[in-house]
Amino acid sequence: MKRITIIHASASGGTRALVSAFCEGAHECDDVLTLTRSADVCTREDLLASDALIFASPENFGYMAGSLKAMFDRLFYACMADTTALGGGVDSVLAGRAYAVMICAGNDGSGALNSIERIVTGWRMKRMHPGLIARRVGGEAGSSKGELRSADLAAAQELGAAVANAVAMGAV
Repeated sequence: MKRITIIHASASGGTRALVSAFCEGAHECDDVLTLTRSADVCTREDLLASDALIFASPENFGYMAGSLKAMFDRLFYACMADTTALGGGVDSVLAGRAYAVMICAGNDGSGALNSIERIVTGWRMKRMHPGLIARRVGGEAGSSKGELRSADLAAAQELGAAVANAVAMGAV
């Protein structure tokens, strides 16, 4: 069975709400298994077993969550293969794998999105979506207070359905 894994970090619940909405949309497709993994426990095997990866993070000080960054630190080189003996070089075992990013932001979210994109570029993965940035409303700028708009949760649900259908059809 095809598989989507959502690697996430969430302290205040906003990112968890995006992940839940994504899963609701993905579950509309019976041919794809959708799993969630905390960035703290995500393994190389979780990444390799997935047809598509979704990285979900709050915006922390204009950057991705520390636990997601720690996951990248822990697994980045573990997902590189040395093929120099075969006439190649060092390459990503995740090259060509589909991915998308979801950010729960108190500011504009672009720094968090860009920080994830820069790292994933090194794995040469295939971006499925330009990135979903859900901005909290009703709280102070830059804080984890406030609520996510229903339109952002609906967008996460639509993204889940779109990714699952693309994975099921083998389009990624």
